[in-house]
Amino acid sequence: MERADFSLEGFSPSRPPVVVLGDLTLIRPHGMAGIPVILATRDPDDISRHSRYVQATTVLPAERDQGAAALIALGDRLCAALGRRALLVYGSDKDLDLIYHHRKELADRFLFVLNDEELAWSLLDKERFSRLCVAAGVRAPRTLDPSEDLSALASMREPLLIKPRRKTAWKDIQRELFGGHAKARVFATRRDLLDHPSFARLRGELLIQEHIEGATSDLLSFHGFADTDGNLLASFCGRKVRTFPAFAGESSLIEVAHDDEVDAMGKDVTARLGLKGPFKIDLIRDAHTGMLYVLEINARYTLWHYVGAASGVNLPVIAYDLLVHGRRPETSLRPEARRRWLNFYRDWLAFREQRDEGLTLGAWLLSVARPGTVYEAFAWRDPAPFARWASSAVARKVNYGALRDRIGHSR
Repeated sequence: MERADFSLEGFSPSRPPVVVLGDLTLIRPHGMAGIPVILATRDPDDISRHSRYVQATTVLPAERDQGAAALIALGDRLCAALGRRALLVYGSDKDLDLIYHHRKELADRFLFVLNDEELAWSLLDKERFSRLCVAAGVRAPRTLDPSEDLSALASMREPLLIKPRRKTAWKDIQRELFGGHAKARVFATRRDLLDHPSFARLRGELLIQEHIEGATSDLLSFHGFADTDGNLLASFCGRKVRTFPAFAGESSLIEVAHDDEVDAMGKDVTARLGLKGPFKIDLIRDAHTGMLYVLEINARYTLWHYVGAASGVNLPVIAYDLLVHGRRPETSLRPEARRRWLNFYRDWLAFREQRDEGLTLGAWLLSVARPGTVYEAFAWRDPAPFARWASSAVARKVNYGALRDRIGHSR
């Protein structure tokens, strides 16, 4: 079903659908609770549309304002058919940028909880976020503002880390400075940074920080949902097990964890900043001092919500119950620790990268086969998306082989 040419018959005002700007990691937490899903995607070949939990799909234009117009039109249809607004769930910084630019129009048609405007934009812009942390007394790595003179580098502790100023439109920086996959880069000395051929040209798009050293297992997170008054309704903690690449890479294996220090700091930061809606606070534990530092805050739904739901703390459903039905959790929820989420292909790449550091095939296989793990694409109760991906992968392989044979014969 392209655009919004699907029927709204079958959707009930007493159990309205949730419109998901995201993937399977946001679809399945709702499906697990029996909440119908309308998928809003920019990819017409998105395998998520084949999920058993997706009852309708609309394909949004890639351009921000056109995508917002399509969402607004969908909201009008839903309001007319149901007599009420449906919940909107958003899973990327690009989605947040769209919502922030069309906040009022979308709020008239959908249910969601956003931070106050000044805070919202500060969480989406890393430069503004660093200033926010200083003003609010949130412990974060010391950061050199892009407007400051580079002579201030002399007062910063080495090694130095660079990362993009903004959370959107930074892929060119990733390709040029971060090897195509990482989200940041460390320079051992100031001189190494200043001598890099791309640094001077990209200086205005980069933040420079004192690097906080820690292993992958020192990358921790606090996940929560707060109401419109900033009251925290539920939360859980997590840690990364592996990423690809190993430094500053994307998560490949993560797990829910019990950590009293992370829980306490997460709740303190939530209160200090007055966070609202869904959020993830990324932290790192300094390998030398044991102190926790806040790296960034994502004010949106994330892939962590799938493993959180599997562990017993379903934040998307808590948001749905609050906004649709006015219900709050009756008791404090405690997640089942050690539940894991795995992106199998990315973790295979992580294994190949870490073999030289002592990760054996047997140890890797044991880590990915742990009972209770949920997967990026595969699920026994929702097999169609993975099956569609696998069949497409095989077809691409066969077509490539046939093309290679034809080229070979023509020679």
